[in-house]
Amino acid sequence: MDQTILIVDAEAATREELTMLLTKAGYRVVVQSSVPSALQVLNESPPDLLITEIRLDAYNGLHLIAMTPTPIPAIVLTGFADSSIEHDARRLGAEYLVKPVAPAALCDLVARMLTGRGSQSVFVGTRQGTRRRLAAPVSIRVGHQLGQITEVSENGARLEIHDTSRAELPEMLTLHIVSCGLTVASRLKWKRPHANSTWVCGVAFADEDQPRWRAVLDRLQST
Repeated sequence: MDQTILIVDAEAATREELTMLLTKAGYRVVVQSSVPSALQVLNESPPDLLITEIRLDAYNGLHLIAMTPTPIPAIVLTGFADSSIEHDARRLGAEYLVKPVAPAALCDLVARMLTGRGSQSVFVGTRQGTRRRLAAPVSIRVGHQLGQITEVSENGARLEIHDTSRAELPEMLTLHIVSCGLTVASRLKWKRPHANSTWVCGVAFADEDQPRWRAVLDRLQST
């Protein structure tokens, strides 16, 4: 068996326990304790499967699922039961398990996901379609803040929003695309601070907003 699993958890005991279990099952295991270090692994040596906790210092484990360069199967393994987070995880195509989980059950799920026999195809909904980095960022306005779109997919986008006040971003964001003169509503899926006055975040577009988002994509491709 030559498959690699990336485990991301802030607790050393959990990392060690999962490493022993999955190594014994025949997998190659890579462990990280933070989102920045895990993102480096995902960019440089993408694993076959990601297992992540939700609470990772100032970050959220869903950031990793949303920000992978290419879609991979993912399992959220957490000690915190939260129906809202579970909903977001499943929209990203991930399985959601609350500890404690029987070792045999986890190994069975890992095997099924690595052979494409999970409960649903991975990365549906907000991550459906290939994410594309724009050659030149597209300027946007979100409320009173300026920003830019840096990556797009059929159902979502990655944004940088400049906000010197560093106020909390609302769940719903209306994007005004400056060059197109178009407006589209989006839902905030994840965010993380960058530099002193910038949010880096991911947004998704609901089914009813898809036609407007596709119009934005068509306009961007023609400019």
